[in-house]
Amino acid sequence: MPFFSRSADLPHNPDRWKQALEAVLEVNDIASSAAALPNSIHAMLGVAVGLLGAEQGSIMLMEDGGTTLSLVASHGLPQEVPLGHRLTVGESVAGRVLATGKPLLLGDVDRDAFVNYVPKARSIASSVVVPLRVQGRVIGVLNLATAKPSSAFTEEDLRVAQLFADQAAGVIHRTSLHERAERRSSDLMALVEASKGLLGALDIESLLRHILDGGTRLAGAQDGFVCLFDTDTGAIDRGVFRGFDKPAIRAIMSHSKVQHAIDYTEVAYVQHDFPQSLAAVGIRTGRGTRGALVIAPDPQLMTDRGDLLMAYGQQCASAIGAAELYSVIERKESELASIIQAVPNPIVLVDSRARIVALNPAAEGLFGVSASFSAGAVVTGTLGNEEVEQLLSGEGELQTELIAGSPAHTFKVRVTDVRVPGAPMGRVLIMDDVTPEREMAQTQRDFVAMIGHELRTPLTIIRGFARTLLNRIETASPAESLEALTTIDAKSVELARLIEDLLYVSKIEAREAALKFEEVDIGSLCNAVTDDLIQHHQDREVMLDIPGSLEWPCDKTKVGLILRHLITNALKYSGAPDPVIVRVTSEDDELRVDVIDKGEGLVSSDIPHIFERFRQLDSSSTRERGGTGVGLYLCAQLVKVHGGRIWVDSTWGKGSTFSFSLPHRALGRKVVHLRGPQAQQTA
Repeated sequence: MPFFSRSADLPHNPDRWKQALEAVLEVNDIASSAAALPNSIHAMLGVAVGLLGAEQGSIMLMEDGGTTLSLVASHGLPQEVPLGHRLTVGESVAGRVLATGKPLLLGDVDRDAFVNYVPKARSIASSVVVPLRVQGRVIGVLNLATAKPSSAFTEEDLRVAQLFADQAAGVIHRTSLHERAERRSSDLMALVEASKGLLGALDIESLLRHILDGGTRLAGAQDGFVCLFDTDTGAIDRGVFRGFDKPAIRAIMSHSKVQHAIDYTEVAYVQHDFPQSLAAVGIRTGRGTRGALVIAPDPQLMTDRGDLLMAYGQQCASAIGAAELYSVIERKESELASIIQAVPNPIVLVDSRARIVALNPAAEGLFGVSASFSAGAVVTGTLGNEEVEQLLSGEGELQTELIAGSPAHTFKVRVTDVRVPGAPMGRVLIMDDVTPEREMAQTQRDFVAMIGHELRTPLTIIRGFARTLLNRIETASPAESLEALTTIDAKSVELARLIEDLLYVSKIEAREAALKFEEVDIGSLCNAVTDDLIQHHQDREVMLDIPGSLEWPCDKTKVGLILRHLITNALKYSGAPDPVIVRVTSEDDELRVDVIDKGEGLVSSDIPHIFERFRQLDSSSTRERGGTGVGLYLCAQLVKVHGGRIWVDSTWGKGSTFSFSLPHRALGRKVVHLRGPQAQQTA
């Protein structure tokens, strides 16, 4: 920095040159001492007083945007002019100099020449009043005075004073800027420290505590509170309170300035309406949630940190908005996770690098892997199913059927690309277990094949014998005609029974079958069914173990149908000379019928499915013996509509015992019609 900027203002006297240079060097020493600005200004005033030999001196600086002068340093002034004394620009001598920017050399001051001139206790014989100038802008005034006429100042003194003032003004300006920068840096660091607690806090309750802690730290406060309002009622919904009771909070929140700050998201100061001064910051999130931060600040700190408190309020609003959004996302994610976890279909999600992101419990069970341990693993080689892994590693929408799991199930598989906003592409695979549908379809195909075979067999025989009679109607002997007609009759009865069984199945599934309950002689019924069946098995024997005179309320026709199917199966799957035994017992109001054979028996894996519709054991022996697969299903359904139960006890290679039981019904004459989900009884 040049010592002297304008040669026209330089002193003419070499001694004054020396004195001015020494004074400037002292000013530079003061500037380099890093002393606080008030101390530096007092030190420079002392140098100026010594430089001109003044008895009094003062430095006044401009404040309030250039409208007032404030006394910041004084030497020898009377007590009625304390530090902090203010003048309006244009008033008194200093105000005139500041307004005009021109120095004044005065003798005895004409009080009437200056507005609001402040008279001194001692008369002033001479004074110099010079502006403090920085880059052409006046920032204050240096005033030096003496009461001794013999020490009156000269034009040379005025030049020296102005040179000194210019150097001092530069030091004051730079020191002021430096202190302001340091203070601003300190304030910004305070804002940073206050805002640290807001980072990463996504729980609303925890975030509100951090907001209050940061706000009180920023404002140098001990007490305060932060609250959020219900969007519907406007009442306080949640908050954190420190040092304020409910009546005080209610009074503060109803204050007009606080309400204005909340409504317009501003900072309001309330200084005289409560025991302590308050600062209120309005908060509003992007989702429309309103709130307020109210603290009792340190007045000195808040003078410089009012704008920082506003910035802090905006950061709080952003943090609360983020917490609200996180809460919504977390809830949606929880709902989605709950839905996915509850879905019975296996679901697998992978990212753009074919790494596993998630599996639901159904997928864990199917592939025998853990979602927590598999997360992040490359899908290839992890699931243990090459087809599934290839689908997840591929591209585009794919759909297929495959077999997976143990025991093996058939799945319809759909896989497609998915994209989440802001995230790379991934793939999701959903598997529908279609095993029952495929088994049913196969069962229906098998049934169609079986029923075609079972219907074709008697029809072929009937047609063959009928054609034979037609071709030999004139030559056939009575014995041959009788044999043909007998065969036709037997096969037509067999065909009628087959069709009857199918019709019963249809009626039962349509809930249209009717039961006619009456007292039935069980022994006579078993004898009639057995006599009819044994005619077709001349080499077989059926033994009846039935108590004499046993009557039971049931539908005679339907129970007879049950007996016919069970005895027929026993005869079909066992051989001579072992008899089929039909045992009937009654105990505790329950009728029990056992049909026992010493035949092939059943494999244990077939027993749970033996009473299913159209079920046929998949072996060559069963196909040799024929059957439609509806007999045992029909028995089970007829027993069920009687309110009874049916079961089988069988060992492979040792024979089977098919049993059913019927409860006793106290009735006159009742008919049960199966219509709709429940049976209706008619007396």
